[in-house]
Amino acid sequence: MKIAIFDFNGTIFSRETMPFILSQWYKQKYSQYKLLKVYIPLIPLYLKYKMGLSLNLSKEEMEVKAVRKVSKIFKGMSKNEIDIFFSKAASSASKYFNEKVITEISRCKKNGYYTVLLSGAYKPLLKQVATGFKIDTIIGSEFIYNKNSNSKLKINIISGSKKLYVLKDYFKDEKIDWENSKAYADSFHDLQLLEAVGKPVAVNPDSSLQTIAQKRNWSTICSAD
Repeated sequence: MKIAIFDFNGTIFSRETMPFILSQWYKQKYSQYKLLKVYIPLIPLYLKYKMGLSLNLSKEEMEVKAVRKVSKIFKGMSKNEIDIFFSKAASSASKYFNEKVITEISRCKKNGYYTVLLSGAYKPLLKQVATGFKIDTIIGSEFIYNKNSNSKLKINIISGSKKLYVLKDYFKDEKIDWENSKAYADSFHDLQLLEAVGKPVAVNPDSSLQTIAQKRNWSTICSAD
C-alpha cells in the first residue's frame, strides 16, 4: 500500500493554528475571561518565537507548549460542545486552505494513494477538515473525556519528531510501499517524515527545510496566493 501523508499547520492550512483557534473562540462569543486567562501567558512566548529570540526551547517544543496551553480553554466542556466549536472553526478555516495542496489530495486519491492527515493539531478540528476532503485516516492530538464528560488534552501531543514513530505504529500491521509513498510538510521538524518516503514535497518550507529541499531536488509547492 502506498500512502500520501499531509501535514495541517502551514501545509493544508496556511495560517498558524493556535492563534486561529483563539480568534475563533472570540468570534464564536465564548468566555472572554477564559480567553484572556489562556491568551495573556502566551504573548511572551509568541513574541519571542516570532522575533527569533532564544527561549532555551526549540520551535517544536514551543509549538507543543502552545498546544498544551491553548487546550486549557476547553476545560469543563463536553465532547459535544467541543465538536460544535471545531465544526464552526473548520468552516472559517476553509478560506485559508492552500488550494494547491487540496488539489494534491484529490490527485493522490485518484492515483490510488491511501491518504493520511497527520498533525499535532487537535483531532476534532482535523476530523472536520478530513471529512470535506475524504481523507482516509486522521492522526492528531486527542482529548480525553472523563466520566463527567469534561475534557483534558492528552499529554502525549504529536509533535514533528514523533510523527514518523506514531505513523509507523499506526500502520504496523500493513505493508507500506515507502519508496512510492508521498509526504507533504512545511517544517524542518518534519524532516524525518519527509525522508521516510520516496516522494517528499516541501510546502511553503521554512528556511531550513527549503535549503534541504533545494539540495536534494525535492518537489516544492510555493505560496497559496
